[in-house]
Amino acid sequence: MSTKWSCAICSRQILWSEMFTFYSKGAVHFTCFKDAVITKDKSDEAKALVDALESELKMIVTYKGYISMVKSDDAKKLLEENEKDAEKHAALLTKLIDRSIVQR
Repeated sequence: MSTKWSCAICSRQILWSEMFTFYSKGAVHFTCFKDAVITKDKSDEAKALVDALESELKMIVTYKGYISMVKSDDAKKLLEENEKDAEKHAALLTKLIDRSIVQR
């Protein structure tokens, strides 16, 4: 499944299967966002926050794959809930990075 979002940094289409997030300027590929953050702030803290965000985004993509593989409704429901938790954590990290690094 593909989306109709374009990356706010590179303008290329964002596919549903890619790691992406949303920040103050819109949807963005994770790699574009990471490059923008690290270019602006090369500190260990910025790197740690971006690495944590990457871990959450990888979990989201992984859960999507698992959800499509399981047949059990209980298992599917649990994986979907876990995916939503990872989405929440990724959103909170993105918001923090955006406010503390990108918009500074």
